[in-house]
Amino acid sequence: MKKTKVEKPKTILSYIDFTKSSYYLVEYAYQLSRLIDAELFILHTVTDIKRAAGFYVPHINTDKLEGEVIQAAKDKMYEICSSIVGDKIDSSHRLVKRGSPLEVINEVIEEKKIELLVLTHEISRGTLSGFRSDYAEKFMKNATIPFLVLPVK
Repeated sequence: MKKTKVEKPKTILSYIDFTKSSYYLVEYAYQLSRLIDAELFILHTVTDIKRAAGFYVPHINTDKLEGEVIQAAKDKMYEICSSIVGDKIDSSHRLVKRGSPLEVINEVIEEKKIELLVLTHEISRGTLSGFRSDYAEKFMKNATIPFLVLPVK
């Protein structure tokens, strides 16, 4: 039987969606990163507005609108992180990117050489629970790195 050595991850990525559980996830990921002395990145994605806007909305300046949406997301990201850990997660580690969450998560994993992904998984039993978009489940199907899933209600 071959033994393998398990090493502590040096980089952690945590994806937040700005729900109430985002505060819990940032705190958990931050504490975990301090415990194992790893670099922590927090990621949020915004919808690609240029793709959503079509020929039927010519009067909207999509560049300006997109800039405003990204800035609002950066402000919200700062508010969440600073309310949990103050300024211990700097702006270079608070990532707001445009695109679909799974695609962007995988891009950041490659770009930042992420070794552990930390996500939440919503536990619900309502009739609409099948319609929620759960990124943890989608990521697990084609995981490229180890991940940690925190259940939330």
